[in-house]
Amino acid sequence: MKKFLIFVLVIVALCTTDIELIKQPREQLITDLISVLSKSTKVQRPSAASIARANIDAQLSLNEEQTEHLDEQLADDTAMRQFFKQYCLEREMSLYFFTDKLESICDIVQSAMGKTGTL
Repeated sequence: MKKFLIFVLVIVALCTTDIELIKQPREQLITDLISVLSKSTKVQRPSAASIARANIDAQLSLNEEQTEHLDEQLADDTAMRQFFKQYCLEREMSLYFFTDKLESICDIVQSAMGKTGTL
């Protein structure tokens, strides 16, 4: 117990000292540790828009014009939510998608949003 107490006092002394010889390496070590910890805690998840886009490509056949429009509308999660609200919830007319195809896209987008929790 005595050794542990001495060890703690030495650590506290090293952390609170303003001696330049100790201060610079200590700050560099803390910066490195923080960057390593922040990188390791980030969870890499695919966005709902990318999941929806992949599912739409797999399930539906679209012409070039529809594909370009969908790429714009599903560029990111914010744009996808706007698309979902406008065409799926408020049922506005789309110049590119009609009835069954629009229903399928809405179902795919809704399931992707449900999977990632962005609904």
